[in-house]
Amino acid sequence: MAEHLEGTLGTPDRILRSAEMLFAERGFDIVSLRDITGSAGANVAAVNYHFGSKDKLIDAVVAKHVTPINEARLCRLDELEKKHLDRPVPVDEILTAFLSPVLNHITSGEMSEGLFKKFMGRLIGERGYQLPEDVRPLFRVMASRFSMAFRKSVPHLSEEAALWRMHFSFGVLSNTLTHGDTLRQISGGRAGNPSIESSFREVIRFCAAGIETVEVKASE
Repeated sequence: MAEHLEGTLGTPDRILRSAEMLFAERGFDIVSLRDITGSAGANVAAVNYHFGSKDKLIDAVVAKHVTPINEARLCRLDELEKKHLDRPVPVDEILTAFLSPVLNHITSGEMSEGLFKKFMGRLIGERGYQLPEDVRPLFRVMASRFSMAFRKSVPHLSEEAALWRMHFSFGVLSNTLTHGDTLRQISGGRAGNPSIESSFREVIRFCAAGIETVEVKASE
């Protein structure tokens, strides 16, 4: 990998590319800085110079993926609100704007589909949704905008319920993408072998029903 990357990318980009590939394949804790620099054709001092530490490098890898996803989400929501003017946007369209950038990032990104699914699984399982400080402001803007859109379309939703249902919806998509093979194994093939696009349509239908469900108070 190092020989190919050295001719096409600068040192920070080579380090980032090597890091994300190795993290996806082996895990965040197992991969060392020497593993990364050996793959990138760089040295440990370069990691410290460009990123500061392994933890900061992990943050940079995470930001590289989540920032364009959130930017795409906001752009799609802008387009929907412009299209529907002052009318509520249908829930399935809001959900598609919220979730499809994740799918698009997987299918059109630098990583293969299988490798990015591994990366997602490790990010969720090993990092526990730990978000870098630098990406949190954009996440807050995105969450606020989508929460408002859902509440406009489903007036009975509280802000708290809207945010949790967004969280659940992302969890459904993440689990479907990273553990779809598990369902095929335990069902003995009865669950079929749907394409990623077909599975995504089912996720939207399932989550839209959950978003629109009447909120039940804890006392009830």
